[in-house]
Amino acid sequence: MSIPYFFEPYTDFSHITLNEASVHHAIHVLRMKLGDQLIVTNGHGSKALCKIINISKRDCAIEVIDSEIIPLPIGNLHIAIAFTKNPARIEWFLEKATEIGIHTITPLISKRSEKIHFKKDRFEKILVSAMLQSKSCFLPILNEATSLVDVLNGDEEIKCIAHCEEDQERYHLKNYIQEKKNTLILIGPEGDFTKEEIHLCLEKNCKPATLGNSRLRTETAGLFACVVFNSQIASL
Repeated sequence: MSIPYFFEPYTDFSHITLNEASVHHAIHVLRMKLGDQLIVTNGHGSKALCKIINISKRDCAIEVIDSEIIPLPIGNLHIAIAFTKNPARIEWFLEKATEIGIHTITPLISKRSEKIHFKKDRFEKILVSAMLQSKSCFLPILNEATSLVDVLNGDEEIKCIAHCEEDQERYHLKNYIQEKKNTLILIGPEGDFTKEEIHLCLEKNCKPATLGNSRLRTETAGLFACVVFNSQIASL
């Protein structure tokens, strides 16, 4: 049986305790016993192997038996994506992108974006659950909804805009991915970016990218970009 993962936002390995929800999950869902082991991460690369030393109906005391700090990889992925009208579709993206591997997610405000219903608490719970499911120790950063202009002012070394304008020369996204380079990928709304927005991005040195021959839904395009980035980095 694999060791279960838990999330607690600790800053010191000597002060790790489980919150009420984690205690309930450990005792009543997983039915863990004295001496059972678990891994607790803070979502910033810290990983503590712990064992249960005391159990009561409402408490589960643990102690750290081993710990490590995993360095953040050099060259991370930031996807700025226009939110969809149906929040369930963007929640699906948040979950799957976290499982595959992503550093930063920004809800993108563009001219054709749907009104963003930004439920940060709910979205962050989805990110935590997906992080634990994938046994990762890095929780993606979820930014507030941000305009295209402000996103373009970020400090990523590579910036790409995935758009569908066929009268402009584009190369497949995989051709732009470079090892150890922080990368921003812009994913537009269902109606795509406007020509003015595409022009603005190109002026800001964004690379015009295609995601293949199929016209993808917004959340599918975001996930595809995430897969391309991770697969290319793995092959470099």
